[in-house]
Amino acid sequence: MGLFTKKLRLLSDPQGVFQGPPAHAFACGAHLPVAGRGVWNALHSACACCDADDNRAKLRDSWGITDTAGWEQVLTSLVSDDRSPGPLALVLDLRAREAARLPGAPFDAGSWPELIGRWCWAQGADPSVYPSLVDTAARVWEYEERMAEDGVLPRGALVRTVRAYDLGRAVNLARWGVSAGHGDPETALRYVLRAGAASMRHYGSWEEMSAGFVLGRAMAFDEGRFGPYYTDSVAAHRVLTTDPLSPWRNLPWYM
Repeated sequence: MGLFTKKLRLLSDPQGVFQGPPAHAFACGAHLPVAGRGVWNALHSACACCDADDNRAKLRDSWGITDTAGWEQVLTSLVSDDRSPGPLALVLDLRAREAARLPGAPFDAGSWPELIGRWCWAQGADPSVYPSLVDTAARVWEYEERMAEDGVLPRGALVRTVRAYDLGRAVNLARWGVSAGHGDPETALRYVLRAGAASMRHYGSWEEMSAGFVLGRAMAFDEGRFGPYYTDSVAAHRVLTTDPLSPWRNLPWYM
């Protein structure tokens, strides 16, 4: 269902958290519960999105998680800053380095292939790597243009990192693991707080973090179609940036 047909609203658990670092950390993972009509501010709640059997199946089928050890292993990977960069992180980093070299100058998308080519030559990369990285860069540019049209990204702004996608997923993976019986609330909350702290290190505002999440999720699953993986994330962004009760409007970014 597309951006302009899916009606979303913010749902909160009255017994959940609304203040302090825990609320901030949960809010860093709010895209998915808003898009899925779940609550944003609790590890477990009496709502349809927290069905234990459904969450066990989701963790097993989508993540290969069937026990506590597997759950913690994936969570540790998601919140760690030591994750090996993939093609998307690489092309964003090459652009960020160029922007740092020429502060204030607008980035020309046409220069991306040259940056990638120089990197491939310096690394002695396999020739097949170059076209794949150029394609990744082109898709990033297309999504950023659309994100600017949809009000997620200020015109002329660039996404520096998509770490928000891993960190937002970590918040929700912690929640699903508790529901599935793979983890206890205390352990889950520790990972949620780590995700929130990492988000503050990588971003400077709710909006910047959100743009990283939207681009990361779209690049992971949407394949340039601007389908639900993109549009639902944009719809959640709009709710979280406009609802008067949204944590993004009531909590400072830096806690």
